[in-house]
Amino acid sequence: MPHPYFFCSRTSASAIFFLLALLPTLSSAAEMVEAPMAMYFDDSQMVEVATRAPKPLRQVAENVSIITAEEIETMHAQSLGEVLSRLPGVFVYSSPPDFNGGSQVFIQGSQEEHVLVLIDGVRLNSAMSGAADVNHLPLRIIERIEIIKGPASSAWGSSQGGVINILTKKTGSAAKPIATVSGSFGERQVAQYEADLTGKAGTIGYYLYAGQQDSNGLMSDRYYDSGRVYGKLGVDLPRSSTLTLTGSALSPHYRTTDITLGSAWAPDYNQDIRDRNHFFTANYDTPLTDSLHLNLGARQYERTFIDNRIILPTTLTGTPDDLFYKARWQEKSKGMNVHLSWQDDWQQVSLGGEMNRSEMSTTTEYGPWTQTNWWVPAQDNSKPGYEETWGVYLNDTMTFGRLTLTPGLRYDHHSISKSMVSPSLGATFKLREDTLLRAIAARGFQHPILSYLSGGGIWDIRNPALKPEVVTSWQMGVENRSLPFLSLKFNTFLHSIKDTWWADGFGTYWNGGVTQRQGFEVEAATTPWHNLSLVANNTYALTKPEDTGEDVATTATNLIVRYQDQQGWRGELTGQYIWWDTLHTGGLGQYGQTENLVWNASLGRTVYSSSFVSCDLYAKVYNLFNGAQDNSVWYQSPDRWVLAGMKLTF
Repeated sequence: MPHPYFFCSRTSASAIFFLLALLPTLSSAAEMVEAPMAMYFDDSQMVEVATRAPKPLRQVAENVSIITAEEIETMHAQSLGEVLSRLPGVFVYSSPPDFNGGSQVFIQGSQEEHVLVLIDGVRLNSAMSGAADVNHLPLRIIERIEIIKGPASSAWGSSQGGVINILTKKTGSAAKPIATVSGSFGERQVAQYEADLTGKAGTIGYYLYAGQQDSNGLMSDRYYDSGRVYGKLGVDLPRSSTLTLTGSALSPHYRTTDITLGSAWAPDYNQDIRDRNHFFTANYDTPLTDSLHLNLGARQYERTFIDNRIILPTTLTGTPDDLFYKARWQEKSKGMNVHLSWQDDWQQVSLGGEMNRSEMSTTTEYGPWTQTNWWVPAQDNSKPGYEETWGVYLNDTMTFGRLTLTPGLRYDHHSISKSMVSPSLGATFKLREDTLLRAIAARGFQHPILSYLSGGGIWDIRNPALKPEVVTSWQMGVENRSLPFLSLKFNTFLHSIKDTWWADGFGTYWNGGVTQRQGFEVEAATTPWHNLSLVANNTYALTKPEDTGEDVATTATNLIVRYQDQQGWRGELTGQYIWWDTLHTGGLGQYGQTENLVWNASLGRTVYSSSFVSCDLYAKVYNLFNGAQDNSVWYQSPDRWVLAGMKLTF
């Protein structure tokens, strides 16, 4: 358990943040406008992720957060992990915490493989690790992100921890194209260049993007570069039908850090990673009647992940600059889906099915030290692994005045592991015009990761008998804006997971006992006061594993101070505190972790605007006060650094 000092520090920080959130009460009602969280009571705010068909947010029983393109633009963030880390219930672990690099997402105390990440319907979760690395996706292409916190298996299948659904920008609707070119530059040769183009030629709309990110590393043992391209075409067809084609290619290359073990039993090494991936999708959407809608989709995803490790000069064993080992993972997946939605004045029904086939293989090259000490050949080609999954689902939304009921049911089949049935029942109740209650009970699951079940190299002992983790979940929440200057949201959760996975000393996974994840989220947002507004949130997640008997807790607090005036100035001051438990950091969280807040500040303005071109300038300071918030002794966070950027829109 964390030291009592740290618990008091976390509690004090949370209390201060929420006292600060009440400061705008000093203003007059005439200065108030709608609060940022007023969207919970706005029927125009439509959400797709809950039942896979758009419906008003006030009818969504799940604990959902939404991020829009406008919010992302205001943040001047450099990665998706930076964006997601500001949300209640969402924890982002960066390795390293540098200018981009690897990043994993945890929701409400889950493991990273429990969070399903989708973009354009493509599942980004790796067949190798089960997790999705979110940091390499370009933010410019995102129109909206919808996050379900907690199991969403009745709609999405294997998703014990939650779902992050990334919706990309729409194609253009006007013949005159709109182009945006931007660049940002910072310390240690940090740079980002981006350009996109949107428009319509005849019946074909388009959105095209290309970008590049580079850095010499904010710490001397790191670097990062990545090229990214994305394209979307929308073809208008007869009877209000559309055919949408998308494609993406990413090629991040980065060095994480120098691992200095200082041991005679294993060498010191650096880790160099190349992660090339691409996907293609096709979607056909058509209204069959005024009430009935059909969507057909197909997708393909491929990834090559290369982990190259070289022995360092500081090593006590092995030869410096020799190969330690180089692992090349390759995976492919193909899938298709069909979805029918029907809607009338009081009911919306979603019915559909999907199937997916995945395969993976590995090739590992071992250096002289590894061959001698690990008794392995120079090269090991693994046995390939294959899996097929398919599922059918039915979700309903029924409105009875102020009450909305959302029952759901899904059946999933897995070619290796067992089949699963996932029911859910949710409800929202509009207690008053300014108060909304939510509750949901659900049974969800997580299919075993393909690399745990089959395939693998000479040291891998797979367990094809590994069963899915099964979760029973309860969540309750309330949103309130009875005060004209303040919106509040509170949610509590309890997830009970049986057949929890655990690994023995040989890397083989087995089913264990029951693990409970419980905690709460609370957030507050004020209306602007003299152009200033505040957003604050706090999350507490307690994990109670039956097998180890050790309870561990993760706590995060965010404070966001926003400024926006009529002259076009926009700024933010953000503070974040996070305490990682040892489960999520492989036992490393204790070593470098501190209780410091980390503050970032940004300021931007539209300096010129005409009918032909507009120009925006901005600057951002990271880690304003040199606060230490290290993930481990190796993945230390850099001190204060600065970047500035410009965006031109034609």
